[in-house]
Amino acid sequence: MSTSETTAGRPSPVPDRISRPFWDACAEGRLTAQRCLDCGRLQWPPGPVCPACQSWAAEWEDLSPTGTVVSFVVVRRTFHPAFEAPYVIGHVEVDGTGGRVVLISNIDGADPDEVRVGMPVSVHWQARTGATVPLFRLLTPQGGAR
Repeated sequence: MSTSETTAGRPSPVPDRISRPFWDACAEGRLTAQRCLDCGRLQWPPGPVCPACQSWAAEWEDLSPTGTVVSFVVVRRTFHPAFEAPYVIGHVEVDGTGGRVVLISNIDGADPDEVRVGMPVSVHWQARTGATVPLFRLLTPQGGAR
């Protein structure tokens, strides 16, 4: 797991009973999502009941560390002093999930004017107070992170 240094002052997620397994996996350098044990559907965001079959039986499954930018916004004005503008917030469809898992996260280290829908990304991790969060970096055509 590669973890960037702790970023002081940035807001951290507050895990609850349902999301805690996701955040625990992030601390281990793994992306996960729930999979219904009855119908097999991936479920994101996590919830207590499968939205397809209403089953209460689910397990957490490891996901690919790569994905594709399906939408994004460039933030050019900061609303929190711990963030420096400009930065990119993207919707990232995680590979191998058939579009069922789309995470909202920063596209870290990218020139905001170069980000485009369809660009491949890979996850990296940022330690914050009380949590490790997934961020994404653009991949080069050769498959390495920029």
